[in-house]
Amino acid sequence: MFEISKENNEPLYQQLIQNIKNCIEKGIIKENEKLPSENEICKKYNLSRTVVRMALNHLEKNGYIYRVQGKGSFVTTLKIYQNRSYISKFYDDAKTSGKIPLSKILSFKLKEPNRYIKDKMNLLKNDKVVKLVWIRYGNSEPLIYETIYLNHSLVKGIEKIDLTSKKLYDILAKEYGIKKIYGKELFYPCKIEGTEAKYLAINDGCLGMKIERLVYSGNKILEYTESVVKGERFVYTTNFKGSL
Repeated sequence: MFEISKENNEPLYQQLIQNIKNCIEKGIIKENEKLPSENEICKKYNLSRTVVRMALNHLEKNGYIYRVQGKGSFVTTLKIYQNRSYISKFYDDAKTSGKIPLSKILSFKLKEPNRYIKDKMNLLKNDKVVKLVWIRYGNSEPLIYETIYLNHSLVKGIEKIDLTSKKLYDILAKEYGIKKIYGKELFYPCKIEGTEAKYLAINDGCLGMKIERLVYSGNKILEYTESVVKGERFVYTTNFKGSL
């Protein structure tokens, strides 16, 4: 399975790390699959236990594997990569990362916004919002607890549309002609507690990531979203350019 060469100038433990990473990233070793034991790796590739432990410690520290006392080392759930330089779409990003995306709607209704939401979205006195609360899943694992507020004046009737088998942004484009948007996001670490922890199937107090998003269509705010994310399941990337 692995290609280890003692004639290679690269240290043996680094060769082993790269071999295991390649097997995980290419799906040769799958999520939650058990790795060969330390003894098996040592004997098969004629490596010292120190070399094997250095490699496995590195992989565990960097989130590629996890260890179970008395059972061995296993491949962690694959991370979802999202480029936040552009409007991110969970459904597409999850599929690209090899996961089956699914959304379970907890609430979807037209309502009067409170003062906080009115201020966030620059709404007028009689403006209403459509509030969507859902859980986003990857391979049946709950990953994101998300609350979305949509400016009802821009998406009248959307609360009557079935979102279980459709992508929200596809609906905005096809049904409402909203194709050009821009916005900003705020990221910060948080403790996940209460309802959010319950639906994400984690213990109260676990660390996660909070993301606040404002999306504009023309000169109006179309969307305000609060997402609570299992931080260890995602890798966020950005693009940049400039001169030095």
